[in-house]
Amino acid sequence: MKKNTKNEYLNRDEVSEMIESALRRHNRRSTIISSVLGWILIGGYSFGLFQVVQNV
Repeated sequence: MKKNTKNEYLNRDEVSEMIESALRRHNRRSTIISSVLGWILIGGYSFGLFQVVQNV
């Protein structure tokens, strides 16, 4: 068998940049998802509260 020896290794700076990019993307997506879920929950709570107040 022939062993592939590639000299295409990543250096420490490139790996750090890839990790930082992935963290930024994750934080952006999680912020958007949390905002949407928060608005949905606040909307549902407000709707229920107004229904209770209206029926009293």
